[in-house]
Amino acid sequence: MIKSKKRIIVPSVLAVGIFIAIYYLFDPVDFSFPQCVFYKLTGWECAGCGSQRMFHSLLHGDIAMAWHYNAAILIATPILVTMAIAGALRHQKPRFYNVMYSQWVIWSIVGGLMAWWILRNLL
Repeated sequence: MIKSKKRIIVPSVLAVGIFIAIYYLFDPVDFSFPQCVFYKLTGWECAGCGSQRMFHSLLHGDIAMAWHYNAAILIATPILVTMAIAGALRHQKPRFYNVMYSQWVIWSIVGGLMAWWILRNLL
């Protein structure tokens, strides 16, 4: 059992580390990072537009610029990290997992992101 957990945890931590290093070292504004297909097709920003630039700014400690690029994802990031932790600890902390993955939390996140998606294109 421990060996199988290491097979999942080690590559996952390595992948997250590589992801963070890439977004720390390379500014998505200056490099050809993947671009939003929805934006290219419609000219409207999706709920995630600006999240790559937001993450880069956040890694460099520029919270104001991160907020400017995508406030909703900036707010959602700690919630999503907490959900990932709850998922990883679901067997040790089942009550924590049940709260974080309750319908209320899931629908609140979905509703918030949908509202952000609509409002950012109207304003």
